[in-house]
Amino acid sequence: MFSGDLYLIIVDLRGAEGNTRSMFTDAIKNEQRRIQRLIELSLDEKPDDDKRGKLYLMKQKDKYYAYERWRGNGEPEKKVYLGSLDSDPVRELFAIKYKEQKLARLQYDQELLDKIEQKYRPYDWNSIVYDMPKPYRMAAKGDIYNQRYEEIRAWAEADYPKNTYPFPDTEIYAKDGTRLRSKGECIWYNLLQERGVLFRYDCEIEFIDKQGETRKLCPDFLIMCLDGTMIIIEHLGRMGDVGYAIRFGESSYWYFQSGFVLGKNYFVTSDEPNYGTDSQVIARLVEKIEAMFFG
Repeated sequence: MFSGDLYLIIVDLRGAEGNTRSMFTDAIKNEQRRIQRLIELSLDEKPDDDKRGKLYLMKQKDKYYAYERWRGNGEPEKKVYLGSLDSDPVRELFAIKYKEQKLARLQYDQELLDKIEQKYRPYDWNSIVYDMPKPYRMAAKGDIYNQRYEEIRAWAEADYPKNTYPFPDTEIYAKDGTRLRSKGECIWYNLLQERGVLFRYDCEIEFIDKQGETRKLCPDFLIMCLDGTMIIIEHLGRMGDVGYAIRFGESSYWYFQSGFVLGKNYFVTSDEPNYGTDSQVIARLVEKIEAMFFG
């Protein structure tokens, strides 16, 4: 069962829109933390002897007498007289059983909240539209949205200065036939296209730092969102090479000077030391960037 406080929170959020997801999940997390604290306190209060029997009442001449009874495991029943209902031994046994039931209820609530947090899907307009296929998302935004999308498509497909550094010997191609420099870039390229995110690949950009010095860099992907904000993506394929790692650090400096902050509008993934590439990590970032792109 939910606690009364959480039930009121849920009822209160039924009509909420826009930020329902964050409000609800925040409420879930707060309640989880509160329950975890109550569980810890209950464990601290739990008596050392957790093998107490069950309370058994026997009525004689309109008066109840209490016994503690053990039964099961093929052993004969054992029963110990405790006294009247208001006696100290009865109160002690009742308090122990109450704490056991309270702990079990808290643990049940905690498990239930974990399942709700994993399966909860908000039903406000923005959340529903976001989960729909791209054509429906675009239709929901109307003509202004479509016009802006086509403007950015024209920007992405226009001629632009590209990286002139030679391609590696291995030939890697995206689904649309574009040649790419690494397996990781290929995963990024295909997933971004599948989600309708428009971008320039391997384009050359001039960056200027606060001292007025300039540097030309070629990020793997440059994305212009529908609201005009820019995103840079880099996939690192040779971090085991000291010179390569140093150049990555220098590039990050120039990106930062131009307002590109790691985790905000600058995203980086890397191959593993054994040259493996985790496509699930990239897929999760693509989902985040898609939300930023479409606004």
